[in-house]
Amino acid sequence: MSHGRVIKVECRCGFLVCKYFKGGRGRLIKCFLDEITHDNAGVAGQPLDARPTCPGCGKELGVVKLIHGRPALKINQGTIRETRI
Repeated sequence: MSHGRVIKVECRCGFLVCKYFKGGRGRLIKCFLDEITHDNAGVAGQPLDARPTCPGCGKELGVVKLIHGRPALKINQGTIRETRI
């Protein structure tokens, strides 16, 4: 892989959704499903146009779309927060 870091992706309720390899700077807008290293919410196995929810509080995390030819979770910004490991 290229340069980057692994971050924790958490719901606002505090539930650890996944650990993700983030390659660039800035906000977390999308999570490519093949770069999720540890999945607690079952996001990585979702089909396209699925809307996964947080197991802790039931809020919708985003929608799975095809971005740049790869499946990715397009994140709802009010639901997710990222934390550096």
